[in-house]
Amino acid sequence: MKLGSISSLLEAPRRKRERKPSTPIPTPRSLEGLDSSTLSLLRRLAVRSLESLGVRDPASFIEAEMLSKFNSLAAGVTPGAEGEARLRDAIKDALEQLDE
Repeated sequence: MKLGSISSLLEAPRRKRERKPSTPIPTPRSLEGLDSSTLSLLRRLAVRSLESLGVRDPASFIEAEMLSKFNSLAAGVTPGAEGEARLRDAIKDALEQLDE
């Protein structure tokens, strides 16, 4: 057996690790009354937030993070007519802040 050179090792493409097939993340029951677009934004915010914290496998934490983000953002949104639209705006603002 002949060993390869170090340069060929360094030039080799990165290995793709086996990943578990992704299962859809269920929506927390307490958020089921929200519009699908609001849930989608909230899920994106939760994933981005977890990624910014360095969580390697955010799937197992997304439900809890969605609830956490909802609770913190909803507290600052005036309830009433168009309340969910204001919540969506707050989520979009939070996403933009994470992207800065």
